[in-house]
Amino acid sequence: MKRASLAAGVTFTATVVAATASTGCTVFEDQVSLLNCGVASTATATRRVRIETDCDHNLHLEIEDVARGLYAVLVNGTERGTIRVKNARVGELEFDTSPTGAQLPLDFDPFGHIDIATSTGRVILSLDQCPAS
Repeated sequence: MKRASLAAGVTFTATVVAATASTGCTVFEDQVSLLNCGVASTATATRRVRIETDCDHNLHLEIEDVARGLYAVLVNGTERGTIRVKNARVGELEFDTSPTGAQLPLDFDPFGHIDIATSTGRVILSLDQCPAS
């Protein structure tokens, strides 16, 4: 599949805090806005990756201003979960290397390519490249 690059409109934020001597881990946070691929003109999304002082990795995805329904989360082309959007037109999904509650296991690269797709497979939001139409 050919992909068209839409570099405009990408927001990037990274925060690094000093390494913790007892664990050897560096606290890190990276938040990026996903690109709107034109299927749902008002849709927005963010991807946040965080490394905690205990070395746990966390991936949080949030989509907003989309119709109610189910949206597939694809990481490097593999479906990793589903975001359920209810009346508020907002949905989220969270992965963690030590999952608790509703978190899913983070057993893949959280910095991989992410697409958010409708139940019919149309990509509405993408980390860095929307499919060519």
